[in-house]
Amino acid sequence: MKNRNEYKKTWDNLARDMNSAKKYVSGFQEEKEFKRTALKTIEILNDSIGINKEDDVLEIGCGVGRVGKELSSICNSWTGSDISNGMLTFAAERLQGKKNIELVELGTEGLEKFPENSFDVVYCTVVFMHLFEWDRYKYIQDAYRILKPSGRCFVDNIDIKSETGKAMFYEGLSFKPTERPDHLSMVSTGDELETYFKWSGYSNISVVRWDNAWVGAHGTKT
Repeated sequence: MKNRNEYKKTWDNLARDMNSAKKYVSGFQEEKEFKRTALKTIEILNDSIGINKEDDVLEIGCGVGRVGKELSSICNSWTGSDISNGMLTFAAERLQGKKNIELVELGTEGLEKFPENSFDVVYCTVVFMHLFEWDRYKYIQDAYRILKPSGRCFVDNIDIKSETGKAMFYEGLSFKPTERPDHLSMVSTGDELETYFKWSGYSNISVVRWDNAWVGAHGTKT
């Protein structure tokens, strides 16, 4: 994991073709499964922060547009951002024909490319597992700046307290330290995510768990 912080290089290498890109952002490649899991994510978003037809929405780490393909039809606009140009190339292919979307390549960790008060919703799903803790915090912190007043932010990760989280932790432990891949998945705690929101100044902060696997946190810009 000596190059783990070189996110752009790591994920461009993994996005060498559509099937590889799909595999590394989700663990599967079938479009039917992409739609099923995307709808589940949208259900979680609706239950926690709500998605409205008038919302301008940003996804951090959109990959090949798994969620955006479905979510864009229920909001005003959907912007997918990713640090990997390769991922965005395949996202553009999958989202061809959608009229209310934009894809933005991030130059580095953080959301400096976006101005203040730009979005009603910022969310990040199935991404924090690939980031160092400091970068997880930076995205939540930056999201606060670019949210409109009363805007909502949601993030998730695999919960270390869940059975899935325990299995993922031990999978990482099975690697020799010098052989751990740069994209190796790492877990979170609810307290960790909640703390990032508190440090960033959000209000109405809540932690949610589901499927004996996931933990999410969300908050509102004061």
